[in-house]
Amino acid sequence: MARFQIFVPHTDDQQVNDMAPINPLTRAGLVNLVAGSSAQLAVGPEDQKGVIISWVTPGDTITGYHPEQQTWIPAAPRDELAAKRYWVGIWNDKKPTPNDLKRNTQHPGRMVVLGDGQEWMIPNVGSFPNYFGLDNYGKWVSYVRDEYRECFDEAMRWREVLDTLREGDALDFGDVFEYVANALSLNYMLTGEVISELKLFGQSESLNSLCAVCEVR
Repeated sequence: MARFQIFVPHTDDQQVNDMAPINPLTRAGLVNLVAGSSAQLAVGPEDQKGVIISWVTPGDTITGYHPEQQTWIPAAPRDELAAKRYWVGIWNDKKPTPNDLKRNTQHPGRMVVLGDGQEWMIPNVGSFPNYFGLDNYGKWVSYVRDEYRECFDEAMRWREVLDTLREGDALDFGDVFEYVANALSLNYMLTGEVISELKLFGQSESLNSLCAVCEVR
């Protein structure tokens, strides 16, 4: 029961194709959490009808909406996605740990102590899956697979920033945090609300994680 749960409200005007139903997590902008999830109809925060999604593991005995035992956090707005499109439920007596949240397959990297005082595996870009393809000159070269390309390219930009950083230079820690939080989510089941509730990142944790992703000492 240490993992969080997601409540996705259901509105009467949502149309779902019976032959190809839309996963509630996909609808809420959480497609990276779909694997291994199960849903149950429930009444959730603010007495809304919807579904509660959980990831049941051996030893789990309780799932569902139990507001007296849980803290439910409304989703923050993101891009074109509305606030409160989902809610994150965390058990009050047992907040999730890295071991609870780690994905079945993790990318190697560097262990970094984050704001909860525990070590998390920050993936490094050198561990991303690749393939060999032909370049414009007909030579076989290694390419990072498409699903990791954006994270890889951004790491190359940050590596250049770190290599040229001088004492007194300022970093935009908002950008740093957003990048390392996305990178961390490759190895762990996380949402922005979970990261915030666990207080994982301050400036030092963000910088240490950035160096880990970019393989900079």
